[in-house]
Amino acid sequence: MKYQNGAGPDSQRQAAASLDLSVVVPCFNEELNLPELSQRVLRMFDAGGLRGELVLVDDGSSDKTAQVIGEQSRLDSRVVGVFHRVNRGMAGAWRTGVQAARGAHVAIIDADLQYQPEDVPRLYRTLLDSSVDVVQGWRSSVGRDRGTRYTLSRGFNTILNTTFGMSLRDNKSGFVCCAREVIQDLLTYKGRYAYWQSFIMVAAHTKGYSYKEIETVFEDRKQGQSFLEGQAYRAAARCLVDVGTAIWEYRANAEPHDLARNFLKKEGAELDEPPSRRANPGRFRGYVATLPRTHAIAARNAERYYETLSATQWLSSEKVRELQDEKLRRLIRHVYRSVPYYRAKMQELRLHPEDIRTQEDLPKLPLVTKADVRKHLYFDIMQEGVSHGDLLKRTMSGKTGEPFMAFADRGALEFRWAAALRFRDWTGYRFGEPVTRFWNEGLGLSEVQAAKVQADARFSNRTLLSALELHAGGLEASIRSLGKHRPVLIEGSAEVLAMLAEQIIAQGSLEFQPKAVLSEGQELGERARSRMEQAFGCKVLDLYGTGEFSDLACEAEPGGGHFVAAEGYIIEVLVNGRPAQPGEQGELFVTDLNNRCMPFLRYAVGDRAVAMDPQEPGATSRGLPRIGKLLGREPATFRGLDGACVPAGFFSALFAEYGYAVRRFQVAESSPSGIELRLDRAPRYSEATLDEIKNRIRQRLGASLAIDVSFQESVDEAEPLSLPRAAFGRA
Repeated sequence: MKYQNGAGPDSQRQAAASLDLSVVVPCFNEELNLPELSQRVLRMFDAGGLRGELVLVDDGSSDKTAQVIGEQSRLDSRVVGVFHRVNRGMAGAWRTGVQAARGAHVAIIDADLQYQPEDVPRLYRTLLDSSVDVVQGWRSSVGRDRGTRYTLSRGFNTILNTTFGMSLRDNKSGFVCCAREVIQDLLTYKGRYAYWQSFIMVAAHTKGYSYKEIETVFEDRKQGQSFLEGQAYRAAARCLVDVGTAIWEYRANAEPHDLARNFLKKEGAELDEPPSRRANPGRFRGYVATLPRTHAIAARNAERYYETLSATQWLSSEKVRELQDEKLRRLIRHVYRSVPYYRAKMQELRLHPEDIRTQEDLPKLPLVTKADVRKHLYFDIMQEGVSHGDLLKRTMSGKTGEPFMAFADRGALEFRWAAALRFRDWTGYRFGEPVTRFWNEGLGLSEVQAAKVQADARFSNRTLLSALELHAGGLEASIRSLGKHRPVLIEGSAEVLAMLAEQIIAQGSLEFQPKAVLSEGQELGERARSRMEQAFGCKVLDLYGTGEFSDLACEAEPGGGHFVAAEGYIIEVLVNGRPAQPGEQGELFVTDLNNRCMPFLRYAVGDRAVAMDPQEPGATSRGLPRIGKLLGREPATFRGLDGACVPAGFFSALFAEYGYAVRRFQVAESSPSGIELRLDRAPRYSEATLDEIKNRIRQRLGASLAIDVSFQESVDEAEPLSLPRAAFGRA
């Protein structure tokens, strides 16, 4: 193919100013129709005040079509010619035209003037006003010839609707308008079709895009001859064969709609065998088969996400940002269309989805707090019409505030599982190798949830040790268990690992050397990291996650900054609402690009970090953005009687179970033999519940532990903690 002025699509796109709309027209022997088509499209741009271009694709015509295209492009620079040496078919011409297009949106129309160019603005306006992903014009029956081709077309429409569970009036019209990246995604089909263009809406439906139809004028052809002329029945038979191909691709063998995977295809990047599956393929696939039983609603698609993420991490930083921006645009269209809270906020600010094109536009949107989420939970901030059976609820207790719940859908959970495994690949671990994880013994989980965690540990060769037995005897037992299982990876909170490291150093050394230690939960200080490295004899990496999002970012090298799982999250480090400068401390705000059931946009997680220069090269060639040292999660432990000790996280998990009775809590060591509880009572508080809470605390810190209780009806959430070794949070 050849581009006007000899420029390829990338150079043309960079040289041109941003365009609203590219009208792509496949042309095969249309020399008589093109002059009028060009004039009408250009007049349409002018009348509508649109910054547009007309992309004419000569698909190996045998008449003077190529010559006419050249003439039209010389008459007006808004006409771009693209030329095929041989005929590639309608879908091939679409792909070439879209590749050359420079507009943010693309409309596809035939060259024969049966569809009217004056209807293009109606499709475009409907796309913007309704915030759907695709708008298609259905061919009005008014004045339309109802011959053989009409009858065959209506019959084929019925077949498509019935086969693929759709209800379009004109499934195969092919007169569509959508964002450029959407049509690029739809064109990434695998099967061999005679007429794939008939399945564009099937592809949109299967890939989860929203769509809408509007009635458009359709006239009889006046000039030229259709390639279907005289072979309508033959074409219909080939379309039926195509239906079989489409059933295999879009139903029987349908793949999850993974935008990152399709982005890789567009970039020509290859998928390699991911590290953990390559190391032990049989065991890995056997384990993946257990995920629906052990990971709530996470299913087999998680493996595909893992495969994708193992490749996207090596994209350049510019390409990673392009991928994020593409996912952001789709998310914004979704929330405007389907999430009342965000729609109302955007309308108040006079914002439309098209106003948010890249991350540079994110500051146009308001920041979201936990209080905002609590106030609008279940309906306003949840996707309208979402099936609650496909959601997982997480109940958390943070540093401040009332009971907090977040929901995640299947796709988000599958992505999170894959991202977590990729982070662990960075440590040198490979699936199936022994791992030891220190956990809160199922505190805050139901019996069923705790059983699933334990089953998952067995299937993945993970040993679970108590993070609550931090007295000398418990630490010694943990060290003996480590020597028995000899894990290649040890995971746990910074406070637990630090205490374990001190015990190991006091005893001498470990009998083996793991590949890595993964610290999480609290701020990892340099002294603590150094002591852990001394005790375990390996590198210590820091993992950052939250209850709302699971694992968000992780070090690949000690102290090298935390690489963000950018295919799923945009993390902003802000100071008083502005981006922090490199080296400056700021608050963290997260935009979740995957969770559509309960979207989080610019959400304040309540943590702080040091900003890093996005252009600063890292120790690896990964293009993922990084954040620096995590701040504000200081490790804390509470000591009871007879050497008993628990991490501060024990209280957060405990009070998460009692959100119905305790709105907020604060814990402080009041004496060597006692603690103080400050509680903000919820409506269902009772003395019996308080006694139950006290008993559970004494089970860990000693039966005769003194527990003083005071009640506080309101607490200023913005006020920082001042008590030493204090944990304050919402249940």
